[in-house]
Amino acid sequence: MRPVLLIAHNFAREQRWPLFFLLLWVLGWAIFGVFADPRSGPEDALMIFRQLAVYSVTFGVFFGSSAIHADQRSRRILAVLSKGISRRQYVFGLLFGIGLVLGLFCLCMGFTASWLLGRFGFDEGAMWFGILALWTACLLTASLTLSLSTFLPPLFSAIGAGTIAGIPALLALRGDAFSRYVIPLRGLLDPLIRADFTHSWHAGVGTLLLGWLETAAFWFLAAWIFSRRDLSVAVD
Repeated sequence: MRPVLLIAHNFAREQRWPLFFLLLWVLGWAIFGVFADPRSGPEDALMIFRQLAVYSVTFGVFFGSSAIHADQRSRRILAVLSKGISRRQYVFGLLFGIGLVLGLFCLCMGFTASWLLGRFGFDEGAMWFGILALWTACLLTASLTLSLSTFLPPLFSAIGAGTIAGIPALLALRGDAFSRYVIPLRGLLDPLIRADFTHSWHAGVGTLLLGWLETAAFWFLAAWIFSRRDLSVAVD
């Protein structure tokens, strides 16, 4: 477990500047809440909350598509694997690092939302469950993109992940009940996207568990594909 933690810590340290700008958005949201118009402030603050949720998932795709490729370009991946670390541990360490970065962002979002939206009567218990579902959605998209990045360039892995995750979401939006369980991105984000101050909503525990199971499945797929890659070839 120690090699996994070291890989995760190193990845999180390298992503300190993207994380810094992500947290600046949360800070800007908090400042907006202080100076917002009391009449339109609640709905505007909730709209920004939804936007930040979408940004976090987008960064999950960004981190997942670039993690392996960056180490291949610098040849650092060969040095890491030469220390007796398995490729499965390496992939898990990257996914764990992505989870740390986006988990910190989601945690800061949650505390800011508790202070800002809680003043307007937003259900804090449901909101924190929504934050957990959001983090799960981030890990799900990151693991999907990471599995594609084992054999595709970063741009194509990001496009492929968006397509694979987006098609079931669009089909579920059109009423297809089965599609919402293929890659449950819409089911995980729906509680936050549809939340408001007047109607209560209920997040599904089953969808959350399905998200974790599919995250593990994509990690296993990424490790399986990556274990069969020839890393001695230079990456342009």
